[in-house]
Amino acid sequence: MRVTTVVVACILSSAAALTPAQGRVPLLQASVGQDAAIERAFRAALNRPPTAYELRRYRVLMQQNRWTEADVRRDLRERSDYRAVRIRRGVVPDAIVRRAYEDILGREPDADGMRTYTSKIVDEGWSERDVREALRQSEEYAATGGRAVSFRTASADRIIRRAYQDILGREPDQAGLRNYRRMILQEGWDEQDVRQALIRSPERRQGQAGVSDSGAMEIVRGAYRSVLGREPDANGMRDYTARVLFDRWSEDDVVQALRDSDEYREKHP
Repeated sequence: MRVTTVVVACILSSAAALTPAQGRVPLLQASVGQDAAIERAFRAALNRPPTAYELRRYRVLMQQNRWTEADVRRDLRERSDYRAVRIRRGVVPDAIVRRAYEDILGREPDADGMRTYTSKIVDEGWSERDVREALRQSEEYAATGGRAVSFRTASADRIIRRAYQDILGREPDQAGLRNYRRMILQEGWDEQDVRQALIRSPERRQGQAGVSDSGAMEIVRGAYRSVLGREPDANGMRDYTARVLFDRWSEDDVVQALRDSDEYREKHP
């Protein structure tokens, strides 16, 4: 008998000695721990628990990308779709509502819907994510019944095509369409994830006159000094340098992000 055969046999023998329940316990404990961490992150960043959709998305990120609770919190703070819409920065609430209706319900918003959700954004500080989640909880969305799968597929394709046009200036190829559709429907991805993936893609970076690593770090240092009055910590330097290099952030973008941070708000109540 070859040595490798003996080793495999021993492994299988040891595994067989475990009952099915014993084998599942570590995985179950890990999942429960991840869910608890995700819920803590949501309550700390957004003051609410995650939806089932959000729980699935961040669970996948923790399992596949080895995200920690701190990574989840940072992602929630940085995602523009979770922030209350800043009307003073020229964002048009009508466009947010119209896009949400087209993606979730596959139609233009009626007058009542437009009025209601525009008011939510302007008067109650709703984010784009709040509008989308409200539409997913609507009777109209629930009434799609057997058409729900086709609705979700059509919504995913609209999101992917819009991201490709905005980021790469072209229609998605079939391989890209299939891949990102699967990530949206099965892995809990949303438009922000698709856009970030395309921004970091070789196609987007090819021929891009990017900033050097040292130049990006100087941009981050300047922003930290002007806004927070200190040098950037290791995590901040890493994250914002990546934003400058891959997402084409300017120093003004870094400055605005730092002004939205908890640290800045604590110093300037």
